[in-house]
Amino acid sequence: MQPNVQLNGYERDSMIAHHERAYIRHPADIPLEVSPSYQPSAPGELRNLSRGGLAFTAQQPFPAGSDVTLVINCCPNSLKVRGQVVWCEARDGGYEVGIAFYTPAEAYQVRMVEQICQIEQYRQDVWRKEGRHLTQDEAAQEWISRYADQFAQTGWSD
Repeated sequence: MQPNVQLNGYERDSMIAHHERAYIRHPADIPLEVSPSYQPSAPGELRNLSRGGLAFTAQQPFPAGSDVTLVINCCPNSLKVRGQVVWCEARDGGYEVGIAFYTPAEAYQVRMVEQICQIEQYRQDVWRKEGRHLTQDEAAQEWISRYADQFAQTGWSD
């Protein structure tokens, strides 16, 4: 584990210390690439997200304390964020891995990507359940009018 480091005015370890259920989680099934510093990247799937970090599933374990770079590709522009593995548990023939973000800004960026992914999921659900084809803009407008107040939370842009 690396020593306490200042990143953008925040102590890295203070963000990592908040990973233990300190924030409301948001379910997701978003594909991502995980690049630990010690091996090539591996695929994963985002399972839940909080202000302090995220959890994803993978086919291989990641040691606690290792630094990783996550690339989320569910929208037109990929998002790359860094974090630290805080736990890794065997589950359902694979592993579930907990990552703590280093800064609130990284958490907020992932939060925005989650919103884009939720809008896309809404668009697909409307097609499957109602047979209506929505453009991305139409889906965004409907999703925002129906769900944005539930999605919005204070403190995400600290």
